[in-house]
Amino acid sequence: MKLEEYLEKWVKGEASEVVEYLAAAIIAEEQGLIEVAEALKMIALEEAYHGARALAQAGKIGDLREFLRKRIECEKEAAQVRHSEAQHHDEPWKTLFEYTARDEERHARILEALLRKLQQ
Repeated sequence: MKLEEYLEKWVKGEASEVVEYLAAAIIAEEQGLIEVAEALKMIALEEAYHGARALAQAGKIGDLREFLRKRIECEKEAAQVRHSEAQHHDEPWKTLFEYTARDEERHARILEALLRKLQQ
């Protein structure tokens, strides 16, 4: 397998693991298993770093300012899509879509502030 192919599979696998570990951490928290939840969150972060280091080493991010501009637009688009989806679903999905849409909007604002700092 070529390095590019392996890198793509590797990063997708790591990303999937991150989400699964965090989902398990949510369940552990709901069950009052705080120590288990914290350990699962730590593992999730380490898995995220594995994929992130690979992307960084492969030069996949490129120019940081351009990356931030792209992510700002993606976050804003994700928020719009989630707000729209919320209109088509009942609870508890409606609340989840709205909650995550607000997070996406907040992420965009944070990224915009970071971009402004980089441009000073």
